[in-house]
Amino acid sequence: MLDHTPAHGAQRPLPNPRHAALVARRTMQGAPPEDNHMDIDNWNWGAGVGMYGLARLWRRTADPACLAFLNAWIRRHWHDAATMLTVNHTAPLLAFLELHHLPGNEDYLPACRRTADWLLTGATRTRSGGYEHTVNADGSHLFPQQIWADTLFMACILLARMGRLLDDARYANEAARQLLIHHQILKDKRTGLFYHGWDCLAGNWMSAALWGRANAWITAATVEILENLPPAFEGRDPILASLREQVAALARCQRPNGLFGTLLDDPSAYDETSCAAGIAYGIRRGIKARLLDPRHLPVAEKAGRAVLSKINPAGEVEGVSGGTPIMPAPADYKTIETRPALYGQALALLMLCEE
Repeated sequence: MLDHTPAHGAQRPLPNPRHAALVARRTMQGAPPEDNHMDIDNWNWGAGVGMYGLARLWRRTADPACLAFLNAWIRRHWHDAATMLTVNHTAPLLAFLELHHLPGNEDYLPACRRTADWLLTGATRTRSGGYEHTVNADGSHLFPQQIWADTLFMACILLARMGRLLDDARYANEAARQLLIHHQILKDKRTGLFYHGWDCLAGNWMSAALWGRANAWITAATVEILENLPPAFEGRDPILASLREQVAALARCQRPNGLFGTLLDDPSAYDETSCAAGIAYGIRRGIKARLLDPRHLPVAEKAGRAVLSKINPAGEVEGVSGGTPIMPAPADYKTIETRPALYGQALALLMLCEE
């Protein structure tokens, strides 16, 4: 069994080491439990994305303090990994995969396999076949029969990576299937962008919001999933065409300052930093993987400069919209307050690691 982790994490100097160090230090500091956006010990998608950003930073820099923090965090939450099974609670396992090959971490991969098997056999699916965005580990359904863009990043990257790492077609096939379903159902054919979610019961996109961070999740996750799937699978060409169409559309949405609106098609929507970081990350990684045309690199570079300008002296990434369910109407997205959040920290780190 080989570690097929893509070589984007090769140890080499960072172009912006000071910014990365600031963001990483603030991420590891966390926050009290009442601040669920920065609580690093809340086993959920926010902390999961945060840990993935730190893990990719370690792969890039070999920073021993970062590695020690990651391993201690994983051991502290070992029980959570075994018992909290939802699509969102899958995200922390991405950090496990970055470290599983190290001495003493031999049980990390079996933990990932356990959750990947649950995604194959236990996760609730909608009538369209996509994963339902169930977020409560007790099985209660707050969002019955809803498909959200977030799920591709939180759950399906893990499946694709497990398929490649273990040479197991079951995981790869399900990752490919979910990728195709999400692209087919959430795509706005008029703009080339993606809606936040789809309600299989109502048969509509609910608020039909072209939410910025949803598109960032789609861009980044699609690139990572395609990197790890076999070079030829049914549906690859339509997905690749959809990704390229989306990135071209995002380039048209980018604002003069390099950021994107929290609603991509609304000039009155506020600038949102995590969206820009995720899009810059996905574009840079997609170009390196030869999935995207290098002509889009200026979009990522411009977004990257804008994100750097949003990192304050305390290492907090400013201008990040808070946790956002599918809102009743597009205008409601503009009422979400901005605040430091682990996923904003991590998307900035992921972006910085791809420079």
